[in-house]
Amino acid sequence: MKSDPMHHLRLVTLLGLSALTGAALIWTAPGALAQTTSPASSTPAPLPPAPDEILPTTPAAPFSPTPASPVPVSPVPANPVAPAPPSSTPVFVTPAPLPTTPLPTTLERVSASLKAVQAGTDLTLNLTLLNGQANALAFSAGRDSSQNCAAAPLLRVLKVGTREVVYPLAGEKRICTQELSIKTAPLGGSAVFGRTLKLAPGEYVVESWFQGFAGPMNMRVRLSAPPLRISVK
Repeated sequence: MKSDPMHHLRLVTLLGLSALTGAALIWTAPGALAQTTSPASSTPAPLPPAPDEILPTTPAAPFSPTPASPVPVSPVPANPVAPAPPSSTPVFVTPAPLPTTPLPTTLERVSASLKAVQAGTDLTLNLTLLNGQANALAFSAGRDSSQNCAAAPLLRVLKVGTREVVYPLAGEKRICTQELSIKTAPLGGSAVFGRTLKLAPGEYVVESWFQGFAGPMNMRVRLSAPPLRISVK
């Protein structure tokens, strides 16, 4: 076969292009040089094998907590009563009242009068109770610790012009026996109770009264005489 110099030139040229582009060179017959292969095949490369198919997994059952045992609840009354709040104020219990002694009263148709008899510095005071009732009256009186244990009459002596109380003195009390002084005023008559005091010279006003029991019911009575002015020399 006769070699064609142009054919060799074309072959060298193709080899150089193939080296530059990386394309595969397909040998063809000299008569078919015009049908050369393209630098790269246009057919896409086969895809890599698909990975193993991922099967869907069964979803887990939803979590449901175990209900706790119910706590028994006491039924609430329809009208609940709130407890009373503690009191901050102390509670004082009032004691039962003690039996009271009836107040002294006066007697109808009974009068009292006072007379004074002076002997030196001694002053005798006589209280007369005149009975104007239809029956005899008994008068009884106990000893008074603030009157030197005298029973009757009870006295208060004041100095004229000053209203100073000279008898009885405040705070002077004695322990007395418990016997009673009893006198009876007959029908239309009188009962006399007397006492003796020592007073310094001066002008005085004497208040006097009987306080004790009288009558068949032993009522508490107080019978006062008009004040008496006296002069001690």
